[in-house]
Amino acid sequence: MKLAVNLECQIDTATLARFFSPGVLSDLGSSSHSSLASRLFRQLNLHRFFDLDNTVGQFYDRLFSRLIRDYRFEYVFKNAIAEKRFLGVHNLNTAFMLTEFGAAGCKADAVIVNGTSHVYEIKTAMDDFTRLGSQLSAYARIFDYITVVTEERLFAAAERFLPVEVGILTLADRGYQFRVRGNYRAPASNKRNTKPEAVFDSLTRQEYLTILNNEFGICLKGLPNTKVYTEAKRLFSTLAPELAHDYMVGVLRLRSNALSLREHLDSLPCSLKAAALSLRLNRAQQEQFVSRLNSPVGAVLA
Repeated sequence: MKLAVNLECQIDTATLARFFSPGVLSDLGSSSHSSLASRLFRQLNLHRFFDLDNTVGQFYDRLFSRLIRDYRFEYVFKNAIAEKRFLGVHNLNTAFMLTEFGAAGCKADAVIVNGTSHVYEIKTAMDDFTRLGSQLSAYARIFDYITVVTEERLFAAAERFLPVEVGILTLADRGYQFRVRGNYRAPASNKRNTKPEAVFDSLTRQEYLTILNNEFGICLKGLPNTKVYTEAKRLFSTLAPELAHDYMVGVLRLRSNALSLREHLDSLPCSLKAAALSLRLNRAQQEQFVSRLNSPVGAVLA
């Protein structure tokens, strides 16, 4: 694939990052032609820099390499968590990763469930840290382990600011690797401090009804919807924090179709692992997404 050196100075990296936006990526997965990506490709005149016979997947990997170096926005960190922590450490038969997970009024950037729960909150150098305190407080109500993911050069500041029980994971200033020996702090278990009522609100109706049936042998499906929620939350809130947490982990794991997900992730370019986890595509959409990525840039984008 050709990539003219003047792309380095002619195209703003923040604009290139728009190719990784949820709108563009979901368009690739849900329609026969990505109008959003095509429009962006034409607006930037990217035909000047890329070989239109190469695949869309190769195009994305090349863009991502540029962004890793020059514009480390949130998606770079999220994809690193998906690649290096989720796929690189865990077994997909026993682990699952969720993104933008609703947690006590906040949206967790990434959550990995694997016998327990581990939430990752991303803070890049471009982020405002003012909300971090309230986010950590929300996560402590639901998750066992809490880690803030940030730049390596921000480790000392993060270490001074964050409570000692919160982990710190840093992406190397040069390259695309997490530091696990220097500029790293492991999180402490928080399971005993979780709040069953907050855990309850992170679950779907079917999930909490399944838990109540397993724990109490109670079926509430015959009640009006408003009464089902009220009674279910009252019962769930009587659970011990550790038990409520572990029940949550069990039902969240069931959101994954391990075989389908593993096959799908294996077929994607490295730059789009986090995208696949975020998009929540069904099997047909997964196949269409892969087909688009294996198609020539000229046919899909130009």
